[in-house]
Amino acid sequence: MSIVKSRRDDLDDEPVFRLFLDQVTDYAIFLLSPTGEVASWNPGAERIKGYKTHEIVDRHFRIFYPPEDIADGKPERELELATANGRFEEEGWRLRKDGSRFWATVIITAVRDRDGRLLGFGKVTRDLTERKNSEERMRELSGRLLKMQDEERRRLGRELHDTVGQYLSAAKMSLDGLASQEQFDEHETKNLADSVRMIERCIREVRTLSYLLYPPMLEETGLSSAIRWHLEGFSKRSTIQTTYEIPGDVGRLPQDVELALFRVFQESLTNVHRHSASKTAHVRLAVEHHQALLEIEDLGQGIPSHLLELNSDSLATLGVGIRGMRERVRQLGGQLEIFSSPEGTAVRASIPLKER
Repeated sequence: MSIVKSRRDDLDDEPVFRLFLDQVTDYAIFLLSPTGEVASWNPGAERIKGYKTHEIVDRHFRIFYPPEDIADGKPERELELATANGRFEEEGWRLRKDGSRFWATVIITAVRDRDGRLLGFGKVTRDLTERKNSEERMRELSGRLLKMQDEERRRLGRELHDTVGQYLSAAKMSLDGLASQEQFDEHETKNLADSVRMIERCIREVRTLSYLLYPPMLEETGLSSAIRWHLEGFSKRSTIQTTYEIPGDVGRLPQDVELALFRVFQESLTNVHRHSASKTAHVRLAVEHHQALLEIEDLGQGIPSHLLELNSDSLATLGVGIRGMRERVRQLGGQLEIFSSPEGTAVRASIPLKER
């Protein structure tokens, strides 16, 4: 009686698995001993890290980490986490044999026998340096676009205020001069008065729009004054009651920090007005632990949890401007957080400050 061997049986053979590992060049796949020494090495590991098999086997895998990570005990800590949780995964900088750095995605898996005894670790590493560089280039481009946007807003704001506003003021003065001549009938006088009122309204709207584009007090007197001014106008336009809290002396912050936080504040209030249905909004500005902190809270309907679980790009498509706010803060090394529930939403921006 003959025994027919299935294809699956063929694939279960160790030589076939070794052939698979030897043909994988996009991933570094190797084994570590329970204490972290390299026990095997595939061609992908040689291509990515630069070591020949005889150069790396039996050496501790901390050799792949930058000096600051070694000093911090990161390699050992990763093995501890993989032992406790079954696996460890992260992205971070690693070193090649020639000392150059590359951005890697790393997965460390604890390997145990049937009795649960730790035999070692399987480690898979992929070089994502090109992706990382592309992301950095995109972020750099995004930063330039944000800067250009701010410059254009400043230019348009000044143009509206200094040119259009002046033309309207001149037109109003001419109409006021005509009205003072008292040579019109009742109907003409009424039309003239209506025209003056419309021009006055246009002047107010142009002034408000120019300040919304780029408030001059942001440069002249700082973020705190700009926020106070904006809140006053926002409450009048939206009927949303606002409160403002500044614990301690914030003072002037670096110009780029003030601009980024003001745009986060501005966009957050717009979202409160358009989406939250909240009747109140609270703003807090502080400097704590060498960080500038800005918090905007409302008591509205909140952002649905399934939307918060989406990435920032998905949120941005809803018109809430999360991506732009997050990028502004990230450009300065800060962080933007959003906490939401059916009882309300809180936006928290924090930006580290250099010594002032």
